[in-house]
Amino acid sequence: MNPSIQRRDFLKYTGIAAAAAGLPVHLLHAEIARETALQEPAAPGAETPPVPRDQKLNIDFQSNNDGCEYYFLGNGLITAAIQSVKASEAGTHCGVLLMSPEHFGRKASTFLYHPERGLQNSLFNVVVNDAGYSPKPESSKLSWTYPDAIPTVTAEWQAGACAVREDTFCPIGEPALVRTITVRNTSSAPVKALAYIALYPNLMLFDEYSVDRTRMTLTAKGFSEMRMFSPHTTRVGDRHLYFEFGELAPDASSTVTVVLIVDKTREEFEKKTMDALRKESSAYWSSSTNMTTNKPAYDHLYHTSLSSLRAAVARSGKMDGGIWQYNLEWVRDQSMVACACSMMGRTDIAESLLRRMFTYSVDEFGGTVDASRTRPSETMELDQNGELIYALWMHRAWSGSDALVREYWGKVQLLADYVLKPVFRDPAVGLVKNTREYWERDANFGVKEGYELTYQMWNIIGLEKAAEFADAMQAPGDAQRWRAASALMKTSFLSHPKFSNVHENRFIKRRNADGTPQFTFEPRNRKSIPAGMPMNVETVSYCDPDSSNVQPIIYGIVDPKGELAANTLRSMEELWNQRWTDGGYGRYHVTSESDSPGSWPIATMFVARASLEAGNDEKVIRVLDWLGKVKGGASGAWLEFYGDRPVPPLPPVGIVVWSWAEIVMFFVHHVLGVRPSPTELVIRPKLFKGLDSVDAAVPVHGSVVTVKIRRAEKQAYALVDGKKTAMKGGTLTLPHTAAPRTVELFL
Repeated sequence: MNPSIQRRDFLKYTGIAAAAAGLPVHLLHAEIARETALQEPAAPGAETPPVPRDQKLNIDFQSNNDGCEYYFLGNGLITAAIQSVKASEAGTHCGVLLMSPEHFGRKASTFLYHPERGLQNSLFNVVVNDAGYSPKPESSKLSWTYPDAIPTVTAEWQAGACAVREDTFCPIGEPALVRTITVRNTSSAPVKALAYIALYPNLMLFDEYSVDRTRMTLTAKGFSEMRMFSPHTTRVGDRHLYFEFGELAPDASSTVTVVLIVDKTREEFEKKTMDALRKESSAYWSSSTNMTTNKPAYDHLYHTSLSSLRAAVARSGKMDGGIWQYNLEWVRDQSMVACACSMMGRTDIAESLLRRMFTYSVDEFGGTVDASRTRPSETMELDQNGELIYALWMHRAWSGSDALVREYWGKVQLLADYVLKPVFRDPAVGLVKNTREYWERDANFGVKEGYELTYQMWNIIGLEKAAEFADAMQAPGDAQRWRAASALMKTSFLSHPKFSNVHENRFIKRRNADGTPQFTFEPRNRKSIPAGMPMNVETVSYCDPDSSNVQPIIYGIVDPKGELAANTLRSMEELWNQRWTDGGYGRYHVTSESDSPGSWPIATMFVARASLEAGNDEKVIRVLDWLGKVKGGASGAWLEFYGDRPVPPLPPVGIVVWSWAEIVMFFVHHVLGVRPSPTELVIRPKLFKGLDSVDAAVPVHGSVVTVKIRRAEKQAYALVDGKKTAMKGGTLTLPHTAAPRTVELFL
């Protein structure tokens, strides 16, 4: 018997079974046609095409396809992303990625991914007059909407004579994805319409499947559990929910809602009504730091970063440093995210991050975890100690509570004393050294033992904040020791004649142990670097300038308008468009790149934050425009870097959570300038060219401060609850108060 006939017969018989389960006949026929198209015999005389012998990965497997972006939703219990593509060849448009933030993975290990079909099974399908439709990139639009302040992904597409609108959100407090679809007849004649959606779980994660035909609920079980159901009347198949709209008159519409829950029963979920869930979600998002400006494009950057940070951090505080990429945790990344979460009014998220870090990421000696592991002293990331202490200080400053300081005081002591160990610290100059640099290159890449700029800067800050904690904890010995260490380190960092991180009146990345600047890295074996990467092929690899050199400007270690800051920022321009043409700053000089060359949003935001402090408006605007236009700008989810990743076994390029934190800190810490301390509220706003108005509601110390910023015609002044209040040097300082208040600033 002809093998192709056998195949078609098999499909025919399985098709009868599927039809009996409720699959529409016309869709079944289309499915059979797709399955059998390659089995038709070639025309007489035609060349027989070669039969592929290997199955290929679905295009959705890749995280960095051309024109592919992700709209992230989540609430600490569930993380979802809606995939957008510009062309079908790049992936499934409007495909849904679902995962638990408590368990890291790649795109292929998300809950709705199918090995052969990618995300195709996650789509809503609409049938109009017996013709089937699903969203296509050329005839659909994805966007963020915020009904009642709830971050919602809205997809609008055409299904023949009908317009389709999908609204997807994650209710706060429930491991659920809620999808509402409205089908409206836009023609002048009646149409017959229905919609259907599948629960087809990842076959590598789920191996049990059941259908409750009474309550019309689909369930998949395996490493986790998923359930799909609808509060609306449906039909149910073996893997589908069906919604029959019947005949729709011209301009008539029908709306249905589908709920997908993880590790929860339907009965537990339905203890609350959908209206109650929406009200709770609206209250949660409304209580965050909300901000609008006269520039909608800037508002988009802020609000997508705010909602995405909530999506990325698990309720436990667990956070993947690079979604679908690293599947590991870093104290540095999580500390910066904790700072941003405090600033955006979500001290609850910051607390979960801090608790996780102090519990799991600080060892018994005070060493910190990077890439989910501790390192020997020579490769320890020494900036992390100061960053974690600073993140704790920020939580205290924004929340008004010192409960975490008291709870983790013992770990704070370990963190502060760790960097003062003789293995790191030269007691004569107070600086710390080893053979690891900020971007994680080590001696194998040519890093000599020496003094890394960020390791000094962050411990200057961290030791100073630790001394403040020691004052509050009535530990004068600790306070004196750490304050003195911070002061000596700062003096040497800025002005030591041999070891300072200043050279020719600009910040430099690194000095060797003998005090000479290290401007180049010579790897131990260039052949060991991945083929084609700059460090593999260059004869000289420059490590300076480095984008991290601007951090002392960001964090107020030096005058941002001084000559040292100006010279340092001027050197950064060498990092813009180094070996690419689409904009953005690289991490460092491309000749020492051992990974793939390209622009990095994190590094680019470093320069933007420092440039705003320095008053370089043109550089700020250029960065914000770049963020809006580069891939990921429409969805608000930026890749770690923009460039080719051709060399295995380097991981796929994913979404780095820290980028969202940098954007939030840019707007809250610098533009709004809201900078509370434990004892007072400081507001030091900065408007740049084209940004003429900012309105924000900012939760600080349990109360809400309404901040309104406008340009003044002549002299700067402030109104606090309508009363004129003095500003000094563009700064307004107020005592904390439990009552809400309104602050108007005219700059």
